[in-house]
Amino acid sequence: MKCLFPILLSLTAAVCAAPSSVEPFLAEHCVRCHGEEKQKGDFRIDTLPRDFAVSTNAEIWAEVMGRLNAGEMPPEDEPQPSGAELEEISGWIAARLAEGEAARMAKRGEVAHYRLSREEYANTVYDLLGVRFDVYQPGAMNEDPRWHGFERVGSMLSLSPSHVDRYFRAGEEILERAFPKHQPKIKVVRTDAIDLKHRGQRQELEERGIADRVRVLIWPGQTIHGRSGVPRNEPGQYRARLQISGLMSVDGIAPHLTVWDPKLGQSVFEQDIVAAEDAPMVVEFETFLDAGTALVLQNEVAGKIPDGHYRNVLRGGGSVFTSSKEVVGQLNPTGLMLTTDDGRGVYPLMMVDWIEWEGPLTTETDLAKREGLMPEQIRNSKSELQREELIEESRAALRKLADRAWRRPASEEEIARYLHVFELELEAGETPHRAQLAAMLGILTSKNFYYIVEGGEGRGLELNDHELASRLSYFLWGSMPDETLLSAAETGTLREPKNLRAQLKRMLADPKIERFTESFPKQWLQLHQVGMFAPDSKLYPDYDLWLEKSMTLETTRYFREVFANNLPVTAFLDSDWTMLNPRLSRHYDIPIPQKSGFHRVSLRPEHRRGGLLTHGSVLSLTSDGTRHRPIHRGVWISEAIFGVTPTPPPPNVEPLEPAERNAPKTTIRRQIEAHATDKNCATCHKKLDPLGFAFENYDAIGRWRTAEVVSEGKGENPAVDASGVMPDGRKFAGVEEFKQLLASEPEPFIDALIENLATYALRRTMTIDDRKELRAITERSADSGYHIGDLIENLVLSDLFLSR
Repeated sequence: MKCLFPILLSLTAAVCAAPSSVEPFLAEHCVRCHGEEKQKGDFRIDTLPRDFAVSTNAEIWAEVMGRLNAGEMPPEDEPQPSGAELEEISGWIAARLAEGEAARMAKRGEVAHYRLSREEYANTVYDLLGVRFDVYQPGAMNEDPRWHGFERVGSMLSLSPSHVDRYFRAGEEILERAFPKHQPKIKVVRTDAIDLKHRGQRQELEERGIADRVRVLIWPGQTIHGRSGVPRNEPGQYRARLQISGLMSVDGIAPHLTVWDPKLGQSVFEQDIVAAEDAPMVVEFETFLDAGTALVLQNEVAGKIPDGHYRNVLRGGGSVFTSSKEVVGQLNPTGLMLTTDDGRGVYPLMMVDWIEWEGPLTTETDLAKREGLMPEQIRNSKSELQREELIEESRAALRKLADRAWRRPASEEEIARYLHVFELELEAGETPHRAQLAAMLGILTSKNFYYIVEGGEGRGLELNDHELASRLSYFLWGSMPDETLLSAAETGTLREPKNLRAQLKRMLADPKIERFTESFPKQWLQLHQVGMFAPDSKLYPDYDLWLEKSMTLETTRYFREVFANNLPVTAFLDSDWTMLNPRLSRHYDIPIPQKSGFHRVSLRPEHRRGGLLTHGSVLSLTSDGTRHRPIHRGVWISEAIFGVTPTPPPPNVEPLEPAERNAPKTTIRRQIEAHATDKNCATCHKKLDPLGFAFENYDAIGRWRTAEVVSEGKGENPAVDASGVMPDGRKFAGVEEFKQLLASEPEPFIDALIENLATYALRRTMTIDDRKELRAITERSADSGYHIGDLIENLVLSDLFLSR
């Protein structure tokens, strides 16, 4: 390849000479808007290099060809070229792109490095050592920069001194927890309602004969301590179990349990509680408890709760709660009625019977991951092994750790460096245990651990089997390969279609696949933006953090449902079902499921939901906290559904004209349509506005509406108009017809989805040279009806996935 490279460059330069008709075409139809005097969109074509061996040039020319073929350029008000002229210019660009491909591929580096994201680091640490390390706690890890929502694109994940410093600190903590001098014993501590709230009254309550019926009543907004009985000096992973019931209010508001960590300023668990008093549920979750962490349990309910004087009822003064159905006045003469005459709740109340904590957790599975990494002869300070024997024990353990941590066999020279650390620590007077930890820390802070390395000198673009195993595991599991996958790589036959297909099937069935179904939709759909602009509490008083989190969970659970049942990916565009919990059901005005958690719910036409596009998450992330933003929604649809990033608006674009105080009220749509008459704005608005206008019936937090609430102007709030015309001329009357248009011609969406899957899997942006293979994956998936499992299999078996 090195010998051919100069020849390829000279050939490319020769064939790039444009035919006589090309330059006149550009001068007549392009240079007027993209030349020396004017550069619309900051783009100039007269000085665009004709050297197609350069990737950046090729990408721009490919976009030029795409816009010409789509009829977007020249604009309608400019002289239009004939079909023959368009065919000639497009043919010239396509030929030059094809001729330059070999030269562009030859310019790619021999080795690619992709740093692990925070999420992948945490998953890898757990799969390697069985230690759950919270990478999101303040100061633990640097935040990962994103590219269009993706936080694992290698070119974005640089390495700074602060990264290295935090890797060292994290490695020390992880190893200390994985290999303590003495393994802490697991304890189970249960605290009942009396100890939670009435400590010191047990004897009195027993004498009154109600000790076994006492419960802790938690009103909306009230909190109680949630870590009772757990030692504060034993940090680690703990499992909590609560026996709890909930009384839903007459207006359908379910009590909501939030387990809050004041130290981190975030919730560690939350769930709507829908369980009758006489049939309480047991809620279970796991979390890491640091030394000094003091969790609280809160009944967090949004909106206005009736009459606040209940806050002084059933609190203090020895008052005790047993049941909403009993005569409360016998225990507390000032008690409120908690139920209506027909037994329904007046307030959304929670009742806690007991809390149980188990930990610090170290399962047999977690211990098995550490087997052989810290030999007992090294851990035991009383070991009688001679120095040379200790060194050999250390060598074997370090090799095992390095092979697994680096996802490939480590060389003798590499192991010798860390063995030397072990020896130096011994010479300095450290115990074998501490010396081994120091050597292990070197392995965990090596670039071989936190970088995925692909390629090598003289190997071209093909991945070897160990690199392929890592690519597959970080794609599907967000973590290192397991022993089975590494063993398959050792044979050198992993890339054979039969073997690769078998590994893929096994990995898709593994519980770790939930990492993919959680992470990919968040990055693809840019769900990190949900809540970025907090809705105005005066305009949206019912909006709360649980609703915000439920919106994101609806979308990720929806993706998981499509994935688990291998449904056609057109279900992302439209469907007659969604995933709801009580909080979202109330928000969408859909009958509330009488049970906690998320469940698949069938939809009727009047619900006006179904598919991803009408999820509250998508509708709110494209708003600004006070109002919906049709153009933002159009940009999101263009990027996420069609895979096209619109050209940024020109500088100094005038903002929308504010509504006049004495003029009739008008919608944002009418303001945008008036704004789009500007010649500089019309072209982009024609493409983007219809994509956003289709969702005019949804406000800034995704609620259905028929009129737009307008604060400025006179008269009634104007009716919304969700009709539009697609860029290709197809018309729609509202969101349902819009979704049907998308689903009837799904290929652009399929292409975009496959490109996003490939970006996520390969950790790089797709280029013009990848398009042929991406299109082939779409075509291979068409015969099966675009089921999501087939898309993933066709991607994994493609040459695109098997090479750099």
